[in-house]
Amino acid sequence: MASLVIALALALGGCVPFIGGREQSRQLAAVAQDLVGIVEVREGEVDWLGLRDPAGVQTEETKVLNDYLLSALMRAEIAVGLADTTGKRWRGGELVGLRQGGRAPLALGGRLEADAPWMYVRMFLVERASGELVAARTARLLARDVRHEVASRQLGTGASDEPVEVDLHLIAKREAGGVAQAVELAEGVQLQQGDQVQLRFKLSRDAEVHAFLCSSAGALETLFDEQFVYSDIVQYGPGENKWITFNEIDQVYTLYFLAGPQLLAENAEPFYEQFATLVREGQIDRFLGLEQLDQALIEFLQHPEPIAVLRGDDDIALGRPETMVYDDGNTLSSQAEILTGAPVLVRALSFSVQ
Repeated sequence: MASLVIALALALGGCVPFIGGREQSRQLAAVAQDLVGIVEVREGEVDWLGLRDPAGVQTEETKVLNDYLLSALMRAEIAVGLADTTGKRWRGGELVGLRQGGRAPLALGGRLEADAPWMYVRMFLVERASGELVAARTARLLARDVRHEVASRQLGTGASDEPVEVDLHLIAKREAGGVAQAVELAEGVQLQQGDQVQLRFKLSRDAEVHAFLCSSAGALETLFDEQFVYSDIVQYGPGENKWITFNEIDQVYTLYFLAGPQLLAENAEPFYEQFATLVREGQIDRFLGLEQLDQALIEFLQHPEPIAVLRGDDDIALGRPETMVYDDGNTLSSQAEILTGAPVLVRALSFSVQ
């Protein structure tokens, strides 16, 4: 049995994750250990068929969880064989590879299903000859943890070294008589009470994204929760038909948009505390002292490479005008900012509300 475990580790080429690192890794490892419990009392070899999504295909998320499950199987000293299911899909409720390849009497596989903010792993142990279900087990985990793990693994690839490029729409609107009109949102601009802001963006490559607002009174508001985002898909903050409304007057707001590998994560709360301290001590007063806030953000991002904060509008290229259509029937025209940054893109924009 030990030889089978060792052979499996060599076949994986070192893809099994290190257990016991970040909190998200510990959570994923604990879920994997619980799931493989359905085969710990079984004797003989088990063929591993892997995870698939509900459409029957492998995704970056299923690949990450496959590694954790294989690691848990090895730690439990379960004799595992690998069945080649490359390119094969689920067929109805049948496990991929149940009829193809493999020699073990039992086959183990599962599905990964998302239901925000959770992901559910449903594991099935099936008798190969009859197709009879022997055991099943379900565990849930935070989708955020899985996506963070996917993003973290990009740090070991060449793609993580590439600049982050984004088409970013910063949209502000003002309503009068039920009709919305676009208003300028630029560095130093003055908005009115009741004006609303939304952002839309699309990345050139997969990356973590986070966007939030800081007010001169010390308040914080999230536009886009820190999460892993796939490239070439339009994303919205706070939502496709949702807006941030400015009800407080005599305030200066700074909007931060971050994209890249490993953003604030566990450093978010310390950064917010530092922001509150700067406001409380009077080091940030409306438009004064914003460079200190930029510098604090860069320090909490904790990247050895220098990170530039994109402020102002003079050096930012704009895309072609686009028309945004909303559920309430309003349409607004917007031009995307074409932004590039490495290793992390940081866009900052400060404006007042009077």
